[in-house]
Amino acid sequence: MYKVIPLVVISILMLYANPIPSYAELPFFTDEIGKWLIVGNGPFNVAQAVNTNNYEFGANKAPVPSNSDCGPTLLGAVPDLPPNILPVFSGISGDGNVAIIMSMPDGVYNLQDVGVFADLGIKTAGPLGVTGDGGTDAGTSESYFNDPQYPNTFDGIADCTFFAGDPLKLIDDDVFTGVMGSVDFTALKAELYGPVGARAVIPFLSPDDILDVSSGIPGSASQGVIQSTDVTINLDPGLNVIDVDTGGGVDFLLDNSNLIIDGPANSFAIIRIPSDANFIISNGNVLVGDGGIGLNNVIFYSENAENNVHFNFDNTILNGVAFWTLEPQGEININNAQGCTQLIADKITLNDVRFTRCAPDDDRMVGGSGMAIDKTSLLVYGVETNSFWMIPVIVSSIGIGIVIARKF
Repeated sequence: MYKVIPLVVISILMLYANPIPSYAELPFFTDEIGKWLIVGNGPFNVAQAVNTNNYEFGANKAPVPSNSDCGPTLLGAVPDLPPNILPVFSGISGDGNVAIIMSMPDGVYNLQDVGVFADLGIKTAGPLGVTGDGGTDAGTSESYFNDPQYPNTFDGIADCTFFAGDPLKLIDDDVFTGVMGSVDFTALKAELYGPVGARAVIPFLSPDDILDVSSGIPGSASQGVIQSTDVTINLDPGLNVIDVDTGGGVDFLLDNSNLIIDGPANSFAIIRIPSDANFIISNGNVLVGDGGIGLNNVIFYSENAENNVHFNFDNTILNGVAFWTLEPQGEININNAQGCTQLIADKITLNDVRFTRCAPDDDRMVGGSGMAIDKTSLLVYGVETNSFWMIPVIVSSIGIGIVIARKF
């Protein structure tokens, strides 16, 4: 059932019919963004949009930290997890959706010995098939879709037992279980790269705070480094935009440390890595705290426009944090990791990872379902609330807009 609300827009903010909720709201939509664990763009001259070797998406069937019997070997390689964090999920979450949003010949994927547990699966803008036949599969091998025993089972304590996969669940060539080609990603690309999408909005947000590592933390550490310590970022209610200050000309390095982001239930953080720096993790963890903040409320955003690895992590546990680099030819490279995250880049290379999805999502951030908006009818910008019916906020030049509200 639809209700049509005509609005006359005169360069003002329309008032809500109901009080504005206290939930943190992003200044761009994430309905489509929130569906995906991994979004690889391409193009092909950057190399494969998503290249992954070993373990699983949409599952973390191992203890935390994982041991040498289960893999990847993080026990003893990363700092002990602090007590003031949300627990890291172990088991099958079924949320390991992968989007390859650049059409052929640009966007391709390659999975080697990977289990994918997902509701949407792997979707590609290019056609189904191998690259030699004009498709998007660049050599996937021994990878399986929604096979609960692959690559292993987990007793919930410490024991992992490895099994061969079910041939009927192969993602590989000629089977393509869980893979769909020729998908229209217009809505997703608009949320990421459109005129009011994340890439157009995030760089221009005014900062609320600075994470100053220009002298190193602690003070004896090198410039741009958090080393051998735990650092907690405490958020205020609402949206917190935080800029990392390395002092200029050096990368931001988390070395043998825990970085914790904490805040109340209605807090959200966008943490911006400066344009002249990459974010590097060496034997460190990035985690959300247990002060009320959710698992879908933190984005690390790279402003680096260089053809480079903007997020480069070795031996890490991630929980409740997303990593986005939306500039052309930006890369994410992660080796030996587990936890709950979201990764968005032109090129994503992963080795020995077990990841579930923690991603910004409009419904989850603003207090659950209540209504949906046909956003194509908004003149400039609308805000969803947890109210049952609403009048959206619109900012525009003088004009008349129609907003279609759909009850569900």
